[in-house]
Amino acid sequence: MLRDRSALPPSPSLPSTLQTLACRRWPDRYLRYCRAHIGDRFTAYPLDLPPLVFVTSPSDIRAVLTGDPSHLHPGEGATMIAPLTGERSFMLLDEDEHLSGRRSVTPSFHRQTVAHHSEMLLASVEREVASWPLDTALSLDPPIRSLTLRVILEIVFGEDDSALLRLHALLLEMLAITTTPILQEPKTRRIPGWRRAWRTFVSQRAEVDTLLDGLMRRRRAEARTEIGDLLDMTLAGEGPDGSPVPDREIRDNLMSMLIAGHETTTGELAWAFQLLAHSPDVQSRLIEEIDAGMEDEYLTATVHETLRHKPVFLFTIPRKVTRSVEIGGWTYPPNVHLAGCTYLMHHDPDLYPEPDRFQPERFLGAAPNPHTWLPWGGGRKRCVGRHFALAEMRAIVRAVLATRRVLPAGPRVEQPRWRSAIVVPRAGCRVILRSRHPRC
Repeated sequence: MLRDRSALPPSPSLPSTLQTLACRRWPDRYLRYCRAHIGDRFTAYPLDLPPLVFVTSPSDIRAVLTGDPSHLHPGEGATMIAPLTGERSFMLLDEDEHLSGRRSVTPSFHRQTVAHHSEMLLASVEREVASWPLDTALSLDPPIRSLTLRVILEIVFGEDDSALLRLHALLLEMLAITTTPILQEPKTRRIPGWRRAWRTFVSQRAEVDTLLDGLMRRRRAEARTEIGDLLDMTLAGEGPDGSPVPDREIRDNLMSMLIAGHETTTGELAWAFQLLAHSPDVQSRLIEEIDAGMEDEYLTATVHETLRHKPVFLFTIPRKVTRSVEIGGWTYPPNVHLAGCTYLMHHDPDLYPEPDRFQPERFLGAAPNPHTWLPWGGGRKRCVGRHFALAEMRAIVRAVLATRRVLPAGPRVEQPRWRSAIVVPRAGCRVILRSRHPRC
């Protein structure tokens, strides 16, 4: 543990306990407070964790994301999700091991692959949205979560049978642990009230492993001659030395895709509908574009603005310093963690005038600036599924607004709360759906 705090950027004058509690309870407001009172770079001292330095300028964030991976290990900054993904997930590995695992799944999320799956995506979305209740306040998080998980399961396994139905139900139950502090605070697993929740999670995870193992064995037994879905690609993957990927690593990569393929998209869609419910002018313009059958220019701009204004990731995966590095005039010693606070960069008035306004017009006629718009992270850890996530968000927003208006169920946009490593609407995106075409 670093003893000389003067070697790092300033920190709020709060003990570690209060810093941790403030970030847990009011994540966005705490980060804003730090920048307003300290500046563009500041240090947090979370309980039982190494010092975490936040940088907010585009140049500093870029330096963190593109730094020498042998000096900055991003895998070690994501270990909180290891109980979900597994220790051998490509998301947690570094250097050559990370690149090898990443290569085995990246082709499944190329633009061409996403386009190939578009018809299946639209059919699933339209069928699901039609079942959502009207004229009553409801939390959209559960039905969106169920939908996005079903879609990614179809993308990964390309089939629909009882094993996948059980896997769908079990994953929804298992991932409920992300609403508790158990992943962020491992010590809570020993507290009597949380110990039972942890044991339940471990039992559910074991059953998930059994189902995945069965699906992998069945696919290998089919002896396919052509590679089709993500499972085929993952089974055909190779290690850095060209050897077959061990089954445990395949399992961990599959879990990574299933979790990342629906958790983040669900959160961003919840924010999108929260913002639309409280922005009737934006919603009306979207409906006009959809009804006219126009190209989805404004829809795309709305998705981009949602990702800027309400990103589920407030900062990039922390990088562990393994050798001293110099960034922005500061030299950071080993064991310190560095994180690019993209949330604060997205709300910098010098980069985005009136940053707290939800204004899709910012992104009309021009693509987002890749140096100042980073909802997907960057560098070697940039989200491999970003093209699929954008397509899925557009499809679901379009399907809802084609037949419904989204009305607010509360006086203002919900505050954020943590769900594992992401932030989502605190009340689960409570809205009211109303038919745009009532029966006469």
